Amino acid sequence: MKITSTLQRGAVFAALLIVLVSLAGNSSTYAYKETTVPEPVKLSPRLRTLFEKTKILCFGRYAIEVPQEAQLVWGSASFPSDIDIISGGIEKAKRRAEEKIVKLKREKRTSEITYNDVGPIEDSWQTRYFENEFAKEDNSLFFDTYISKGEITFVLGDAIETGETESTVIARQLAQAKSLRLRAAEEVPTEPGFCIEHGFMKGDRYGDSEKVNAGVYLPSFPDITFSIRSNKDAYADYDKAEFEQMKRDELSLLGRIKGAQDMQGALYPKRDVLREGKRDVQHWKGEESLIRRPDGTHDFEWAFVGTPTEVANPSSFSAAMFTKVKHNLVGAAEKASVSDDEAVAVWDKILSSLKFRVKVPGAPEGSYIYPKGKPDTSAAK
Repeated sequence: MKITSTLQRGAVFAALLIVLVSLAGNSSTYAYKETTVPEPVKLSPRLRTLFEKTKILCFGRYAIEVPQEAQLVWGSASFPSDIDIISGGIEKAKRRAEEKIVKLKREKRTSEITYNDVGPIEDSWQTRYFENEFAKEDNSLFFDTYISKGEITFVLGDAIETGETESTVIARQLAQAKSLRLRAAEEVPTEPGFCIEHGFMKGDRYGDSEKVNAGVYLPSFPDITFSIRSNKDAYADYDKAEFEQMKRDELSLLGRIKGAQDMQGALYPKRDVLREGKRDVQHWKGEESLIRRPDGTHDFEWAFVGTPTEVANPSSFSAAMFTKVKHNLVGAAEKASVSDDEAVAVWDKILSSLKFRVKVPGAPEGSYIYPKGKPDTSAAK
């Protein structure tokens, strides 16, 4: 009886040892070497090859280091107004403007076009309109300014805001039009301004609203999507004290997860947590949640809650990565193209490279690419 008990304990210990060795070998736990800095995950041979040659891509005021094969996928952008891109020169832009007017008049009988003529600079066109009678009563005049640069046309939307006049917006559209130039897909300007698809808007004013959404596509791993969203002025209708008191904790990523778990209880979706906690990216003290869904999809998120209107600390700033993506549907692919280790390694490699392209007010050293720091030339004493 005593011998049997000893053998059983030995078998249990051996089994436990095998499990522990297996867990260690597969790196199935991902910790933080410091409170907000994750332990580095070793790149697999194919990831070492992928990241052997890298490049810098820019979007909005930001830049990110990615593999040479990576492609930037543009979402929406506004600086401060919405910016759309259409192919074709000025004549096509005029036709586009006329088509919009016809559609507006058909769908909104009380709409009124107040201007449809040459724009603020050469090769530009501008339309101003009230969407309906109520918009006219409120003086909500909308602007569409078409700026053609060769065979690409940038469409700048705008509108009269509270306290503004038509002349205010006309001047703003002129300034934006003058600041806009073409930009090659992989050109990273070294001057202050805002990178947009095919273009760059030069400027060192930071008081206007700024939003940008962009993603990274890796041809070698087509089921992986990595995206970043920034909205400098989200929740700007709150004063700073009110925001701190009412919104900061509510917007916290980990707080939102806990709130959903408390509310849904047993109905909360099952998940395997790979890593979850505080995570700094440069000076942005954010939080991350790295999970694997039951179907094998990797669902990674990082979020930073900044301060409304502060360009160095945008009030809403987040990144996300998914695997098993097909036809823009998360989980639609048959299986993830990467292991847990590889997914975490890709996430850490790309996210940690996120910086400002050019220094902005309030950004500490190391959080931007340009201007590059000067080497220390002082001799050792």
